[in-house]
Amino acid sequence: MESDEYYKTKEVYYRMNRARKEAILSLLEKNGRGLILDVACATGELGETIKNVTQYKVWGADISSNFLETAGKKLDRTFCFDISSDFSSWPAEIKTEKFDKIILSEILEHLFFPERLLKNLKNICVQDAEIIITVPNVLFWKNRLKILFGNFDYTDQGLMDRGHIHFFSWESLEKLVNDAGFQIVDTKNFIPTRGTKWLGKIFPGLFAFQFIVKAKLNVTL
Repeated sequence: MESDEYYKTKEVYYRMNRARKEAILSLLEKNGRGLILDVACATGELGETIKNVTQYKVWGADISSNFLETAGKKLDRTFCFDISSDFSSWPAEIKTEKFDKIILSEILEHLFFPERLLKNLKNICVQDAEIIITVPNVLFWKNRLKILFGNFDYTDQGLMDRGHIHFFSWESLEKLVNDAGFQIVDTKNFIPTRGTKWLGKIFPGLFAFQFIVKAKLNVTL
């Protein structure tokens, strides 16, 4: 099966966990207003929540028309296209718009060239735009133990989802963001192991199961 067909036909493989949703919401201003683009919005669950608790308008983009049948009932507008494609092939309404916030939740690890997507997004950002990114941490301590003992098995969902093309550490995520012309300005990493939350702030690469960051355009570049 080709990769585009894999994502077009794949069933919704997660219900966004509460911790990730709350972390993303905490990175948005409660009284903020403007336009958000939710990339790989799936069925629009996150965007619907954002609309319910803030004054933002939310547009959604996804490769799956099946997902968008549901998302279209929740979001202000939806667009069906491959976000990893060349910028020239994106819908005209997206290319000519300027977004205040862009959300990339669990999408960069599925792309061959995540840096190209980030650079393309700069074309549709207002000057002080913010991007919220979430990716799984391949070097989470439990995964390190599994690899140490020779276990590296793909699964249908989660950290080792067979659809993951890129694996991120804290350092590689930070480098990707910086090289694309953004700078991380805030973090709400998901640190699930009891008793390690304070350590996770010092060593996110070891104790964060999921990196959840807010980045802004680096105007000094």
